[in-house]
Amino acid sequence: MNQPTLNQPPLARLGAACGGVFAIVLVVANGNGSHPFSAPRAIAGIAALTLVVPFIAYVCSVLRAAEGPDGWLAGAALAAGITGIALKLGSGAPDLAAHRAQLAAGTPLHATISALGDAATVLSLFPLAVFCAAVAITAFRTRALPRWLAAGAAVTAVALAVNGGFLGTDFVPAMLLFALWTLLASVYLLRRTWRQSAYRSGAASPAASAAQARSVSTR
Repeated sequence: MNQPTLNQPPLARLGAACGGVFAIVLVVANGNGSHPFSAPRAIAGIAALTLVVPFIAYVCSVLRAAEGPDGWLAGAALAAGITGIALKLGSGAPDLAAHRAQLAAGTPLHATISALGDAATVLSLFPLAVFCAAVAITAFRTRALPRWLAAGAAVTAVALAVNGGFLGTDFVPAMLLFALWTLLASVYLLRRTWRQSAYRSGAASPAASAAQARSVSTR
């Protein structure tokens, strides 16, 4: 019996679905970014960022299968994606530390700690830009993803890199664009896994019927 692989349902569906959950939960948890620290929102954000890791791994497995054993862009996408998400996860540590220490808002120490979190978010944009660029290049070359999704990844990569160039900002609209692209990619990949599963079931049924007919005829 063949063992299930990463790209076989239901594991493929799980990996694809994680991206959509990440995008929706992260946007809801962050809101407009002006809310004070909230433990439920912080937990939701951490969970969302954690869920994008299997999505990135799944996307890179799709790229690797299309790229072949000699390609390296899928590996670069995986490394860059994980690095970016790790930095974004780390950006929440200063706010969590300030909350645990019960620092008063508006104090110089609290402002410094908040600035550390904002800086980590900006830094995370660069590896995420590399991830999107690698996805776009591989998708355009191999047709592993449709052209509209590859073009979206390319636009997102540019937006992330440009946004990251403003090192002193705490405004990161490119992260919302990354979440949107992730949601679209998640929906597309999830639908594709269902279509592939239906195709395999349809292809297996005639084969099974033919095998059964041959077995009957030989009796």
